[in-house]
This record gives sequence, structure tokens and C-alpha cells, in this order.
Amino acid sequence: MYYAFKPNPKQLVVNKAVALYGRDKKVDVSGRRPTPPECKTLEIPVGSYYVQCSLGGEVIASTHTKDWRKAYNLLVVEVEKAFEKSLWQDKTV
Repeated sequence: MYYAFKPNPKQLVVNKAVALYGRDKKVDVSGRRPTPPECKTLEIPVGSYYVQCSLGGEVIASTHTKDWRKAYNLLVVEVEKAFEKSLWQDKTV
């Protein structure tokens, strides 16, 4: 039988960003549960877990949900969408 190590949800986001954008840019993934006043300024529901992915200091994707694991899984999808959008922007210029 073969058992593999499964990376944590945050590392999955980092792996996806590195695979899409390359190793030359610094990838920073952060997540937190904002306070109610912060939720109001971010325009997200109170009690949500907020995650974002930055590439070279620029935020490329963010998302929020009540479950922290699901938030990171959704962030993987948002990083893919941001990459696809950047490809289309490069072709139209």
C-alpha cells in the first residue's frame, strides 16, 4: 500500500500559485478571522474567515467563508481565475 503526504490547505494555495506564476515571484498566503468592524469595512459577513494571496506584494485573489478549510480551497480557484484573467489581458494588449 502507498500512503502519500497531503499538504495543508494553505500550502495547496502556495503550490498552485507557484505552478501558475513561477518560482521567481514571492507568494504570500494569509488568512484570518476579522473582527466585526473589520468585516464591515471588508464588506463580508461577521464570523467569516478571510484569506488572500499576494504575489510580489500585490494581492491577486481573496475570498471568505465560515469554514477556514473551504476558504483556502476557494482561494485556489480564485488564483486560477486571476491567472486566466491575466492571460486574456496580455493577449488583448
